[in-house]
Amino acid sequence: MRSALWIGLLWAQPLFYVEPVRFYTPEGEPYLELFLGLDATSVRFVPEGNAYKGETEFSLLLKNAKNEPVYADKFRFSLPVLSDTNAPERQRIYVDARRLRLPSGIYTLEIEAQDPHQLPRPQQVKAITQFEVPAPRKSFAYSDLIYARTLTQTKSGLYQRHGMSLELWVSNGFLIDPDTLWVYGELYRIDSLTDQPYYLRLRLLDAQRALPLENYTFTQRPRRPSGFEAFAFRIPLRYLPSGIYLAQIELCRNDGEILYTWYRRFTLFSTREPIVEANEAEYDANYGFPENKLDELLGGMIYLATPVEKSFMQTFQSLSDKKKFFVAFWKKREGQPNAITFKEYLKRFEYAQQHFKSTMRPGWRTDRGRVMIQYGAPNDIQYFYNEPDKYPYQIWTYNQIGSQGQVIFVFYDPDLITGEYPLLHSNKIGEIQNRNWRAFLLRARAAATGETEQYQRFGSGGAFIFRDDQTIGFTRDDR
Repeated sequence: MRSALWIGLLWAQPLFYVEPVRFYTPEGEPYLELFLGLDATSVRFVPEGNAYKGETEFSLLLKNAKNEPVYADKFRFSLPVLSDTNAPERQRIYVDARRLRLPSGIYTLEIEAQDPHQLPRPQQVKAITQFEVPAPRKSFAYSDLIYARTLTQTKSGLYQRHGMSLELWVSNGFLIDPDTLWVYGELYRIDSLTDQPYYLRLRLLDAQRALPLENYTFTQRPRRPSGFEAFAFRIPLRYLPSGIYLAQIELCRNDGEILYTWYRRFTLFSTREPIVEANEAEYDANYGFPENKLDELLGGMIYLATPVEKSFMQTFQSLSDKKKFFVAFWKKREGQPNAITFKEYLKRFEYAQQHFKSTMRPGWRTDRGRVMIQYGAPNDIQYFYNEPDKYPYQIWTYNQIGSQGQVIFVFYDPDLITGEYPLLHSNKIGEIQNRNWRAFLLRARAAATGETEQYQRFGSGGAFIFRDDQTIGFTRDDR
């Protein structure tokens, strides 16, 4: 399971990413490659002779589920020396990789970073993330997916795996103006899964709509099952708009039957998108909401916005900025296939406000409100409020979301006070997948193990939760 973390605070503080990635040995023993990516643009370079140097001091502390330290390290991450602080090499993320062998279980990683040359004085940036090391496998297994900028068959100073040289893209899946993305993974004991020829297929999906993108399906040649295979797919991304996407791998028998599916999310920022012109007069004529209502509607639109739009929404300086953005947002979606209209959005938003508000927040800010706004009304809702020893919960069922059928969302009430009903589990691609969701509903078990509290404290980083930025897999039976 992958946990990825992004930390970046004020100017001149180190900006770094951490990705623990799971692999297996030929004997089926799991191990981690711990990747740390440091953004050179966030590091202060200082003169050294006729050049400039930049560096960041890191401290890593890894604890097991009993909060016992099992690994610690302190090191100085020195970046390549630059002849000019504006050199192209400054616009890169540099990667440190280390291999860890750990018993199966839940681990917490604490990281501290400090730029010793920061002005007016160095400050520490602290971060924490959790991840899981799986049990050994003697049958079929797959690695987490990793992203790379480049992949070659020649040996170089880049990260090496099984004869491939990868320039890793360790950025929590956030990609800015990429031309190409490589997706790398490994398969183990395919011969225990099938004795028939198989092939791999990659589909690129719009994560918000669960729809495969036209012309973004790539298939490799069939091959005989073996004990090990390393694979890679190249995805051209230059002409894709900003959005949240899924790189989905399908392992198929030669007759077309899909045996396993797994995927990883990435967020694409494209500054090449055309600008949609809009003005205040269009807003006043077509919408005319007062500013307080406009602010609420803009809040709900975040669930439908592209990454670039979300970034822009954080820069509003005036009511005029909000009005122009609002108009441009809906003009951009006019006539687009499968795009929600403003009329439909307003209907969903008002329903969420009326039916899903809690004692803590308005309806559009709750999980149920978000799902309603993003996916529309479910085809069926089942209410389970009086089952013995279980928290109240609801199961929403959608017959179809995009290309995915029979999608469920499970919401539950762990505190019995606020009426918040956070999302506990969904089989929707790109959403939280908690395969032990039934155990979380048991009050006695939760009290004894603290599982419910862990879910509330760490959200989707808890022991039994799979986040949508992780490599997530399922078989025919899991769907």
